[in-house]
Amino acid sequence: MKEMTPKERALAFFRNEPVDELPTDEGLFVLFNPEAYKERPDHTKGGTDWFGVKWKYEPGVDAIAPDHTEDPVLEDICDWREVVQFPDLDAWDWSKVEEIDHISEIDRENKAFEIMFVNGPFERLHMLMGFENALCALITDEEEVAAFFDAFMDWKIRLMEKVIEYYKPDILMFHDDWGTQKDMFFDPDLWRRLIKPQIKRAVDRCHELGVLFDMHSCGKIERVVPEFPEIGIDAWQGMEINDIPKLKEATGYRLGMHVTPDYQKYVAENLSGHGLTEDDVRSQVREEFYKNAKGYCYFPMFLPFGGWTTEVMIDEILKCGKTVYKDPENCRQ
Repeated sequence: MKEMTPKERALAFFRNEPVDELPTDEGLFVLFNPEAYKERPDHTKGGTDWFGVKWKYEPGVDAIAPDHTEDPVLEDICDWREVVQFPDLDAWDWSKVEEIDHISEIDRENKAFEIMFVNGPFERLHMLMGFENALCALITDEEEVAAFFDAFMDWKIRLMEKVIEYYKPDILMFHDDWGTQKDMFFDPDLWRRLIKPQIKRAVDRCHELGVLFDMHSCGKIERVVPEFPEIGIDAWQGMEINDIPKLKEATGYRLGMHVTPDYQKYVAENLSGHGLTEDDVRSQVREEFYKNAKGYCYFPMFLPFGGWTTEVMIDEILKCGKTVYKDPENCRQ
């Protein structure tokens, strides 16, 4: 195989193609929290979003979250037609995309461009209703939730079309979290009935517009990940609490695993005071890395957690990534 550029490796990952080395962030630019349109408030300040939901800044996690000390916008799912106001996307000044987000400065020659696209159907439901009320609505008023999801995704896909037209990304990072540390928020069959068809709609339209689809969904959701390839998802941006090697086999190596290394493990061991050494971290990271990287379709996602253990972890993964696919045993047969 010829030597690839970092951008070529990144795009090959999302296209489920072989690579000569591990894909890394060197070949990918991600625009987090675009500011030229405001589906939710400034991520460092909080405020009120397009749908009237109030958010507050949480300094402990350096992020914003819905302010549930406020009354929910939607108290009864059966009232969504009268209460929920879908923003007029044509009233937004899309000509300011360049002025505000400076997309002409992105190094598109050397980096694939991925844009963050937040708040899928379940996230928007619980932001409007509050988390407990949203979960109850899924059970007590499934038909109304389905109708709301249909209307919301009609609007969401129109927003997607605007974002793709004006930002021109290579990859769309679509957000909708479905799980906790231990399992999904809801029964997988409910996900299949209510959410899966809506995600397929988004994937299909994204592909029609020539853009790759990266499904961001946190939590332990491995009970539904094997179904991602059948609805066309190109990659899953997920968490290490899921069994990545098992899921690669379950998906037939047809789904890119854009996932974090096991931050929780190393941070917990370091905080436990058991004397975790650099050699310990490197040894454990290597073992995890080779299991996850086998057969391609693996792109580790690095986050600034854990202090010195994170620095060592990233360094070791990048070293291993240079040679992992030189060994035929690690390549897809």
